[in-house]
Amino acid sequence: MTYAIGAIAGLIFGGAAGHLKNLFIWQKYLKEHASENSGMDSLGGLYARSFISYAVNILVLAAAFFTRNVMPFDGIAFLIGTAVALTIMNKVLALGQKKQEDRRKESR
Repeated sequence: MTYAIGAIAGLIFGGAAGHLKNLFIWQKYLKEHASENSGMDSLGGLYARSFISYAVNILVLAAAFFTRNVMPFDGIAFLIGTAVALTIMNKVLALGQKKQEDRRKESR
């Protein structure tokens, strides 16, 4: 039972961190560059945001790793749940962006 609780807690923690990361790092960038033709000048911003995104993922996973012995449930299940939720939130962002692009193409 502690495995299931740890995994659920990890999914919640990773999901919240992934959602906040996507909200603060990627949504503003995607909205700004969705309407205009982004060329080479925005490539540096894209690389910087990608690096920050990876750094946030590492920090969230490090926080989950270092608190694993403090938690009242299984720490490894918490860590795995956190990693899974971070991955899922990145896929959700990509899916949402794809849907927005499809709507824009249909409205033309």
